[in-house]
Amino acid sequence: MENSDSSFGRMQEDAIRRVQEMQRRSREAVGAQSPQEITESAPTAPTASLGGILKNLAIDEEKALIAMLIYILYKQGADIKLLVGLAYLIL
Repeated sequence: MENSDSSFGRMQEDAIRRVQEMQRRSREAVGAQSPQEITESAPTAPTASLGGILKNLAIDEEKALIAMLIYILYKQGADIKLLVGLAYLIL
């Protein structure tokens, strides 16, 4: 019993050491880049992204996804009970 407790403690210490090592490496990698390189390599977001459009319409992404699923299933001839059940989730 005591052996498993000590091995668990060693595993925790090893995990903490690995996390600290990864943090140190990431700080070094970020520090090695100049601010100009960081801004040039940063991806630019599209101006009319789906998330932005949905925020303006006050519809969250989950509801929009369910609505699209309802539409696809309707076009495929799905059972009306399934469609009504999915529509209930949107409410």
